[in-house]
Amino acid sequence: MEHLENRLRKVFIDFGIDPSKIDEDADFYYDLNLDILDLMGLARKIKNEFLIVIPDHEIMKMERISDTINYIKRKLKRFSRN
Repeated sequence: MEHLENRLRKVFIDFGIDPSKIDEDADFYYDLNLDILDLMGLARKIKNEFLIVIPDHEIMKMERISDTINYIKRKLKRFSRN
């Protein structure tokens, strides 16, 4: 799944996040200084890259980049089964 992480990293960089701060353990609020509106915008960019939807109620539960990676993996796994 390294390819997934690289694609997601590009999404974060394109969103304007400092590449040196992008780490699986990075906290959206404390480490990356994002707010809920930023996360909703990020969810739209993820939708465009991965062709999956992250509902607002799901994005609000995510605190770290690793949460997003795990969510995308689950969605893509489910999608590949159908």
